[in-house]
Amino acid sequence: MAESSRSTDASLSRAIELASDALAATPAGLLTDFDGTVSPIVADPLLAQLVDGASDALERLADRLAVVAIITGRAPLDARRMAAVPSVLVVGNHGIEWLEPGAEQPVASAAANAMHDRMRAALSGLPDLEGVVVEDKGVSSTIHYRGAPDHHAARRRIVAAIGEPGEGIEVRHGRMSVELRPVGLGDKGAAARALVDRFGLAGVVVMGDDLTDLDMFVAVAQLRDAGRVRGAIIGVGSTDHEAPEEIVAAADVMLADPAEAAVLLAELADRVS
Repeated sequence: MAESSRSTDASLSRAIELASDALAATPAGLLTDFDGTVSPIVADPLLAQLVDGASDALERLADRLAVVAIITGRAPLDARRMAAVPSVLVVGNHGIEWLEPGAEQPVASAAANAMHDRMRAALSGLPDLEGVVVEDKGVSSTIHYRGAPDHHAARRRIVAAIGEPGEGIEVRHGRMSVELRPVGLGDKGAAARALVDRFGLAGVVVMGDDLTDLDMFVAVAQLRDAGRVRGAIIGVGSTDHEAPEEIVAAADVMLADPAEAAVLLAELADRVS
């Protein structure tokens, strides 16, 4: 067996061990990012879907844990459609909008609703660029340039076109993407803390792959250090050379890709009673 395969097997075994221990503290919950974590990164972000095996595992876990939540930068209704697991709670737009299981529409704050027009104005100067897809989520936006023929050139033109996007909007960079996010309306870390408090979680597993997931990694680490929860922080993406160094440093263990994350979820679903 190659050294990389041995390393991957060891990482998966370690992730199963840590996550199982966290979920043994009840009530427990699973909080996961979507893109790049339980869904493979695809050229067209609108065509993303759960990796094989993740849907059944998430559904079983949602039936057995206090909460299973997808915390994502996507619009909540889009994330629900792509995940196709209606029993999962979706926290979209980086924690700004919450879509409860069974609800038809997400709930957002009044301040978030007021952000719509300012976000569209920030995007108004963006030119049509080959291979660049704009995901307008109302209170936030993600500009994907993975499909551009020259990634560096596309990124430069996007940044130049956005310039200073205006009061209350910040620019963040992700995996082949540029994000426009409202300032002070919430983030994935605040969402993770809110879920821990709401469901009184004693155990929590958090999963993510990109810089936008650092907030919830830090939140769970701080809650764990304070003795509030038994936590496991699982990073995804160690073999695609895109996992940010910060994610690798913050995670307890790194899995190779979403397919391996699905194996972890299936094993947890088998173990949790």
